[in-house]
Amino acid sequence: MSFQIDPISIKNKEQKTFLFSEIGISGSGFERYAAAMYFYKHGKISAEMLEIYRRCCKFDKEDPIHVAQFEGIKIIPNLSQGL
Repeated sequence: MSFQIDPISIKNKEQKTFLFSEIGISGSGFERYAAAMYFYKHGKISAEMLEIYRRCCKFDKEDPIHVAQFEGIKIIPNLSQGL
């Protein structure tokens, strides 16, 4: 019996780590935006949510989830869990 590693699953896990990188760390805004582009490309987040990540990318201390909630942008269910 051979053991197979799913490269998509590994990539998703890696990108999810970047998407939820700690707020306030230098460079974290751009890291989150890059991960958001990855998930947008794979149909996991909306264009509106991607735009929030784009706008927040210059501001490492800005939480895109809080901005989306403030602006009434629908966040996909289980965004923090199910990607």
